[in-house]
Amino acid sequence: MENSVYIRFVVDEFNEESNQRLGIFHAVRYMKDDNEFFDYELEQAEQTMEWFNKHLESPLDYLNKQKSKKSDVFISWFKMSAKEHISKVREFVFLLESKGVVVDQIRTDKPGKIVYSDEFQIFAKPFERY
Repeated sequence: MENSVYIRFVVDEFNEESNQRLGIFHAVRYMKDDNEFFDYELEQAEQTMEWFNKHLESPLDYLNKQKSKKSDVFISWFKMSAKEHISKVREFVFLLESKGVVVDQIRTDKPGKIVYSDEFQIFAKPFERY
């Protein structure tokens, strides 16, 4: 079986609950909640998030139906073939980097136990820290 490579965008903040680096979607949301964006930046972030809401399924409904334990941690990864989505994430990267936040792009062929997969992404229960 051929191993696929997955990509994730993370910031330097470490999430104790997941034992992983914080993903870019959470980083944007936390900065938004902390009112760290100017109005025009907030508008850009909301437009980008709206695009993702329209063009990316949320696996949370699926995971809730699976009766996952609240303590279970799942990390989302883009499939390398999700070129449009990865390109759109770069709008968040630019926004965060303009605020001095370091964003890293990480890749793996071992994301953990994959519990959800669609055309663009996977959710996996991690084996190790990324």
